[in-house]
Amino acid sequence: MPVRPTVGTTVRIKLGPHDTDAYKSRVADIDEQFLYIDIPVNPRSGRELEIHVDDELIVEYAASANEIYRYTAQSHGIAYIPTPALRLISPVVAKGLERIQRREFFRVSIDTTVQLTRVEDGTSNQMQSVDISGGGLAVKARGQVPYRPNDIVEVSLVLPYTEYVLHARCRIVRLAADEQTHECIVSMAFENIREREREQIVRYTFMRQRALKQQQR
Repeated sequence: MPVRPTVGTTVRIKLGPHDTDAYKSRVADIDEQFLYIDIPVNPRSGRELEIHVDDELIVEYAASANEIYRYTAQSHGIAYIPTPALRLISPVVAKGLERIQRREFFRVSIDTTVQLTRVEDGTSNQMQSVDISGGGLAVKARGQVPYRPNDIVEVSLVLPYTEYVLHARCRIVRLAADEQTHECIVSMAFENIREREREQIVRYTFMRQRALKQQQR
């Protein structure tokens, strides 16, 4: 039987299988048929996810310290229990439930300059990093950017704490405008990244999480 998340478990919602951006939510309730979660919120903008009945979403959650699961869930509208909650197909009955690498689940903030060079024509720009995980990277810049979804770019940046110079190839997944800051967020997924590079990223994410926990004490 699939491992179910418990009430209060953090849930990440993505709009597609290759999406590096994720909305955050929390399990409000669960039964044999449905999973009820708080309305997902974009952690950067604070905006709620607009979702319609029958829309499909990618759901990711941690069932335990070492078990991270992902599945595709269909929306069944809003339920009131008594507060509004998004009603999704439960992982108990969903098809395609899979266990994923823990490193893909954790995304942490990162503050460094990133050099992007488009493979197709050599167009190069510097942008500011937003966050990173073992699966992808997000950067930002003011105004419009000279890239489009599915562009392949080479990225270069220095990871904080370790000062490791990271070189990797990425595919641009999405460009999203932030109307409040007038910035463009560029979300990217790593393409055929070398294991040594990924290990350095994972090392940074652990160090960053540790630093954030110490700040909260």
